[in-house]
Amino acid sequence: MTRSPAWHARIDVAGLVEGSGFLVSDRTVLTCAHVLGHHDRAEAVFPGAPGLAPLAARVVARGAWAGGDRDPGDLAVLELERPVAIAPAVFAAVDAPHASPSPKLVAYGFPHGYGEEGVQSELVVTSRQLIGSEWAQLEFARGYGQQTDRGFSGAAVMLEGTGTVAGMVVSHDPVTRNSRMIPATVLARHWAPLGDLVPTPGYPAEEKRGLRRLVARSPAVPGPLDRLLRDAAGPLRVDLPPGEPRSLWEAVWYLLSESTPTADALPLAELAVRLGGLVGDEPLGRELREWARAHRARHDAPRPWSITPPGPVAPPAPPPAVPVPVPVPAPSPAVPVVPPVRRWSPILVEIRRSGAGRNALLVEVSAYRDGSRRLVGEERLAEREVRAWVLDRIDDAFAEIDPEGRELIAFALPRGWLNKPVDRWAGRKAMSTPLGCVAPVVVMDHDRRASGRLQFRLKKIWDVLDRQPGSAVHRISCTGPVRPERLTVQLQDVTGPVALTRPPKAPRDRALHGAVLDAPAPIVLWPRTGCPGGAECDGACRGEEFLDALAERLAALPPGELPEQILALRKTAFAHDGPEPHWAAELSFVWEDPRWFPAVPRLSGTPVG
Repeated sequence: MTRSPAWHARIDVAGLVEGSGFLVSDRTVLTCAHVLGHHDRAEAVFPGAPGLAPLAARVVARGAWAGGDRDPGDLAVLELERPVAIAPAVFAAVDAPHASPSPKLVAYGFPHGYGEEGVQSELVVTSRQLIGSEWAQLEFARGYGQQTDRGFSGAAVMLEGTGTVAGMVVSHDPVTRNSRMIPATVLARHWAPLGDLVPTPGYPAEEKRGLRRLVARSPAVPGPLDRLLRDAAGPLRVDLPPGEPRSLWEAVWYLLSESTPTADALPLAELAVRLGGLVGDEPLGRELREWARAHRARHDAPRPWSITPPGPVAPPAPPPAVPVPVPVPAPSPAVPVVPPVRRWSPILVEIRRSGAGRNALLVEVSAYRDGSRRLVGEERLAEREVRAWVLDRIDDAFAEIDPEGRELIAFALPRGWLNKPVDRWAGRKAMSTPLGCVAPVVVMDHDRRASGRLQFRLKKIWDVLDRQPGSAVHRISCTGPVRPERLTVQLQDVTGPVALTRPPKAPRDRALHGAVLDAPAPIVLWPRTGCPGGAECDGACRGEEFLDALAERLAALPPGELPEQILALRKTAFAHDGPEPHWAAELSFVWEDPRWFPAVPRLSGTPVG
């Protein structure tokens, strides 16, 4: 004969039997807030443990219940005066009450006349849908029998077959004879520690406990919580709740209970990273990012080596070798020939003007793994703060990318920033090495990333570039009447690198650069300190020397290998000790292959937020 679990409790208040409860730890009992009313103390009696005397208990937490019959959050947490040697209740899987056929549910209550030993009521859940996002409706399993009357409030609703708990009885309608239950997932929404115990597939209890404790330490989040939840869920196939969450924990618990993590959909990692940038506490922010990194690592699986990018558009397999139509010179022995890269592990730094102030910027660092984007950090910063913050987050991003690939650091920048020396960014210490000398660094144009037409064109161009064994440079020289309005059309049939002699500083040069980017040329290079002359330049200038040297270095290399070759060039230029700077010392390098950077949602900050 099966005994009733000993964790069922009777709750006495001021010497009167007021309701039920159930043990969830060796010292914690859950019941309804209305069972206690305004009282902060009660007694818990365990009829299933006859040798155990009544235990004094005090209220340590309450839900949002305000006294009304239909108020949400009708939950109270009691702490017993001492631990008890009773195995606590175990919670059922979220979908267990909704199996087919409907399982029998049992509630154990203490109505009038049964105050000592209690009585059971047999129930079934009416529907998966909740009433007011708070209650599940219960009906009698057989249409007759013991009603869940006064004295059942706070009782666990237990699956008879397994003895696990699906929720808590909260009310009874004497006319319809129907009851209401607060499901376990809703109970955990109102009291965060219960989230450690309620099953959430894909999220182990210890992992949930770590996140819950970090959330408890987090101060109030600036801005609406529904936006934080929406930005964290993004395109990750999570249906968001109507309205705004009432607390940060409620937003976190929604994702815990409503999403199952997969390698390409980890919304809680996104939320933890975004929260880390909002809390205004760097140690706490780092702990949140570390939680996200560990959560993602748990879902990483070793991947076989691949010769194609993991993005949604894969390049075709290389065809058999074809003869090069024109002879190309061999690369200079001063720069070593770099072995081909078979797979990139990209890190993306996005910098935008926020509109909140003249120098305010929205900065985001992401890592890409197996074709999916992983947010590493997001912040609104003054321009003077960007470099140090970005370098720190890039360090964090290295823990997120696939170690089997070659790291590639890409800066997606406004056009006015494309000439900035981001490849020379280094830490504040005098001995720090420039970023562009430790990993391939490329820049991309935000305007192009926002244009579906240009992204489509770039992917089509790369289908051609993947077949090219070399990278013949198309030169835009100082001499000649190049008209920006015609250059975009002229470059439509150019698939290789485009190189200019001047940086985009003067108005005409900015127009030329814009025309090249709009072509769209996937590979663009120029010297940041190029030809200083104006329209009268006779072509005998540093800019022309730059084009000559660049053409010699790149001619025999496939376009996909150029980031590695530019890295080698930057190392050579950094070590150069000659009387004049190395010709590649201030080289800007746009290299954009959209297949490695699948489209990502815009930054969460509003332009004037």
